[in-house]
Amino acid sequence: MFTRKRKYGPKIAKIIIGVLLFILCRINVEAVREEKINKIEVFVSAYCYRLNRARMPEILLLKRAPSRKLYPDLWECCGGSVRNNESFESAAQRQLLEEAGIVATKWKVLECFEVCISPDTIVPGLIFTCRADQNATVKVDPREHVDFRWVTLNDLENFSLISQQMRHSIVKLLMIQGKRL
Repeated sequence: MFTRKRKYGPKIAKIIIGVLLFILCRINVEAVREEKINKIEVFVSAYCYRLNRARMPEILLLKRAPSRKLYPDLWECCGGSVRNNESFESAAQRQLLEEAGIVATKWKVLECFEVCISPDTIVPGLIFTCRADQNATVKVDPREHVDFRWVTLNDLENFSLISQQMRHSIVKLLMIQGKRL
């Protein structure tokens, strides 16, 4: 997967979210109904962290099932597509609940990203961060994932992630949370 990372401040990210929602609504209401055009696809990711017993931030990583077409046996954070009439944050919350069985708090936009599915297809996305309780129980969906780990910044290099962009974003999140302690 080829990704391009874009850095935006919180105000710019909210403007981008508003513009994307406006575009999605216009496409859904006008183009799809009147012209039978395919809807735009948008991804969300939920980078869920917690503070361990030593009060160090850890991020939740899930190992993709070997039966998956894309990126089998690689590690990732929760995420997926936004459904029709669903907000970005609701989609991220749903993905975290479906894939890991976690209800988290403190949802914030970390950054925007783009996924190059093919040379002709780029899918926009938003990465949300959220915080899980220290004792949160993870229940992976076996259709999608076969394992999980709570990982510190020091352990991150031992995991094969689906992209370098994901690695950079995780490092950014863990460093931000580590500085807040």
